[in-house]
Amino acid sequence: MAQILAHLQVGNTESSTTLVFIHGSTMTKELMLPVAEKFPKYNCIAVDLPAHGQSEGPAPADVEACAEAVEATISHLQNEGVATKNVIIMGYSLGGAIVAEIAIRKKIDLKGIVFLSSCANMDKYTPLVDGLKGMPVEDFHTADIVDYLFGPDTPEEAKAFTTENFLKYGAPEPVGYNDLIIANKYSRLEDIRGLQLPAMIIHGNDDQIILPMAAVDLWNALPNSELLMLPYRGHSAIFDDGDVVAEKINSFIKRIQ
Repeated sequence: MAQILAHLQVGNTESSTTLVFIHGSTMTKELMLPVAEKFPKYNCIAVDLPAHGQSEGPAPADVEACAEAVEATISHLQNEGVATKNVIIMGYSLGGAIVAEIAIRKKIDLKGIVFLSSCANMDKYTPLVDGLKGMPVEDFHTADIVDYLFGPDTPEEAKAFTTENFLKYGAPEPVGYNDLIIANKYSRLEDIRGLQLPAMIIHGNDDQIILPMAAVDLWNALPNSELLMLPYRGHSAIFDDGDVVAEKINSFIKRIQ
């Protein structure tokens, strides 16, 4: 039986629409709360991936294992009445690869999918992680890569807020390193190509962790998708421009309901 993940619920628990937020590498569910809290009209659920936060281990072997756990958790929460049948999943970075995998597998019904600084072919567009391969796991420290989150115009206040949260609510560093490696191996663009599910793609055009062309590839692959490229923003675009991101996603949700 697949693992049921720890979760947090915020927003309007009476809403007929459930938004599920999937965090990225080195993160836990608490780091997605600043995004989830931008959607008070909807039933918002943020999950901890296996071995992250309050979810038990071991660390996932691949993106597919993460997807299986998220699918099982959504189904369980629907059976418990915590999540509705009208589900939109949103994934940040590694979480977006998990969104892609769930959409490809088609084991749960989805109303729409949202990619936040992510893609379906990370093997091609994650040069920073390429440089970490072969590093002894004990030498990896999340603090060493946090500066790569930001674009050239990211305000200092936003940098300080995001840095503090990443270090405060991060996953154990061996787990975070594993996240980066399994994400770097993910390559399913051809498998998701042509999927008709409504999709929203949001990316910073100065992203150093997942290069911006990855978002363009995904947009070209998904015929029913929209792309918002945020100028002068990096991998932390969804935190730096939270109000703009929320406005765009809210418009997307209204169109597909």
